[in-house]
Amino acid sequence: MKKKQNKNFAILGLGRFGMSIVQALSGYDVNILVCDEDEAKVNFATEYATHVVQGDASDENTLIKLGLNDFDVVILAMGGEFETSQIATMIAKENGAKYVIVKARNQRQKKILKSIGADKVVLPEHEMGYKLARTIVEPNIMEILEDSEYYTITEMKPFDEWLNKTVGEANIRHNHGITILAIRNGHKITIPISPDTLITENDVLIVFSEK
Repeated sequence: MKKKQNKNFAILGLGRFGMSIVQALSGYDVNILVCDEDEAKVNFATEYATHVVQGDASDENTLIKLGLNDFDVVILAMGGEFETSQIATMIAKENGAKYVIVKARNQRQKKILKSIGADKVVLPEHEMGYKLARTIVEPNIMEILEDSEYYTITEMKPFDEWLNKTVGEANIRHNHGITILAIRNGHKITIPISPDTLITENDVLIVFSEK
């Protein structure tokens, strides 16, 4: 069944990262609310957003008035002190925000934000606004699995006992709980995989499994 498409977004903080998300989202048929203290940034965002609010996105009263529980995704892209992002994350979740994405500067901040309720934490230098926008509007299966606690898609070399056997003969799924999605051998990709597909020494298996 196709995952429900996200339609309503709140972006709090209109720095370079936040604005790039707003501009990217404006290319989709979605509703966008933006909030920032800077009047010039808010005015600039009117070209791209459905609703604009000038206000302090780290202030609890402001966040409550925004009605964050009405949005599919809330993105906290504020700069400044890390404590501001922590407080905003907790307030957003306490006030019913369904899915909160927060900007972090490093892996330590990412770990802390996840521990206090952030659903997704992004490092802007690794994940540009346009990519994040596409991901949250209509996530594909790879992006969903990336955040999954239980399943993963990885590459692996075949075990010695699988070599020169077919997938069916090796009985990989039954014996190891691994489903082979594709096989890469040099520049050749074999997909889909059938029980008669032969596994050789130079193959790289793209597999789906529990973590």
